[in-house]
Amino acid sequence: MSDKTDKALQRVRDTFDTATEEAEQLSESAKQDVTEAIDDLEARIEDLRNSS
Repeated sequence: MSDKTDKALQRVRDTFDTATEEAEQLSESAKQDVTEAIDDLEARIEDLRNSS
């Protein structure tokens, strides 16, 4: 392959790797947000139970 083709393929690979990494980070962030929301909900339910 030509040098230009090699460079273009490398840019595609790099871009794909970056996009994959960002998607994984977003996924982890979303999981953390959901976990925190569930924890908050459990705490609110417990507070309601204790105040009755």
